Amino acid sequence: MTTLAAFEASARLRSFTRASEELFITQAAVSRQIRILEQYLGVKLFDRAHRRVELTESGQRFQHAVSVALDLLANSAGSIRVDNTPHDLTLGADLSMAHLWLMPRFPEFQARFPDISVNIIASDSEGDCLKSGVDMALLYGDGNWPGFDATLLVSEEIYPVCAPAYLETNAPILDPCDFVEHTLLDLRGDRWDWVDWHQWLTKKKIPFSEDMRSLGFNNLPLLIQAACSGQGIALGWDRLLDHQLENGELVQPLNVSLKTGRGYFLVKRLGVKLTQEATVLENWILEMS
Repeated sequence: MTTLAAFEASARLRSFTRASEELFITQAAVSRQIRILEQYLGVKLFDRAHRRVELTESGQRFQHAVSVALDLLANSAGSIRVDNTPHDLTLGADLSMAHLWLMPRFPEFQARFPDISVNIIASDSEGDCLKSGVDMALLYGDGNWPGFDATLLVSEEIYPVCAPAYLETNAPILDPCDFVEHTLLDLRGDRWDWVDWHQWLTKKKIPFSEDMRSLGFNNLPLLIQAACSGQGIALGWDRLLDHQLENGELVQPLNVSLKTGRGYFLVKRLGVKLTQEATVLENWILEMS
């Protein structure tokens, strides 16, 4: 193998001196390896000039075979070699999951795994979250993404929430029918499966009028911020509001909720083996859920 490496470099560079520089050995060592190879083969491989060497006809034939063989060995070695180099990960998530679930928990991941770098893509476009180069994504749906594997993280359970100050300054809420008398903070968007107040009240068989007071928002994080500031009553998603409920920013005026059968899923591409770092991230997400 040593003689073949010396021959390939000399044939490609047409110089023993330049070959020696590339291989980090002396020019004399290159010449010696070429002589050993020529003696073994019984043919002359180079015509030697003062400053340059040229391949003989036999040398040209042998150069082609050696170059192909060494390239094949290098490619095969590269394909099976264990790569221990750390890789940056890319995690996609819709805005609600990224802002309300992931970000409050992510400092714990960074503390436990400081050597793993993660790029986070937050977007309500599934195309952004599932594009090439994204290792996995946290998405809302029914678990059906063709070409992807989906693991349920959070089952969807939806209940009214508001700031404590809102309850102190507005009419009491003693029954679910009382909600329609209040300002309702409503989630409005392009997705048919986003549950708004109309759907929630209908599912709960609570009568309402189309002119009830409401404020509309196109994303849940902004809506929850409005609820925390006392602007009205919002629909909150279980597990997404753990932080706000624990620190008292939000409360449930009544213990009443709606389960839909949908939820948030960990989504990853079928047939693609995760890197070691991606597996650590996947296990952490499952642990947190």
